Amino acid sequence: MGRPLNKRNFGADSGNDIKIQFHNGTSSVNGYIVKQTGSKKFKVRAYGVATTIYTCRLVDKATGALAAGEMTISVKTDAGVVEQVTKITARKVTVNGVSMQWNYSTSTTDGAVEMEEAGTGTTATDVDADDFEADDANNPNPA
Repeated sequence: MGRPLNKRNFGADSGNDIKIQFHNGTSSVNGYIVKQTGSKKFKVRAYGVATTIYTCRLVDKATGALAAGEMTISVKTDAGVVEQVTKITARKVTVNGVSMQWNYSTSTTDGAVEMEEAGTGTTATDVDADDFEADDANNPNPA
């Protein structure tokens, strides 16, 4: 699996956490990672649903095209373009077949993509739970 993600990137309430979009069997919902089981497989939860854990596979699809058991992770490039991750490790993501570093920084000159952050919200509509840091004036963890 390569270098797994650090557990500090999991959850929705401990600072910089990776936001995901996944299909829970009924619809596509926002959520966060609970555990990594492979470079493309994760245990995830939806915001506000603390008891249900889903197993999902990372795919490169539009949010509306996700099928049950599929998830996406979004990053923003230095050019400001939002892309889908196809593979993730502790230090790198694969986007459009290219491996590159990732972080939570809003810098547009660091050569790394900005990870979409789950924030400290408890529902998908909370300000801190649904946006990239640069776009979120209320984010408690500015870059």
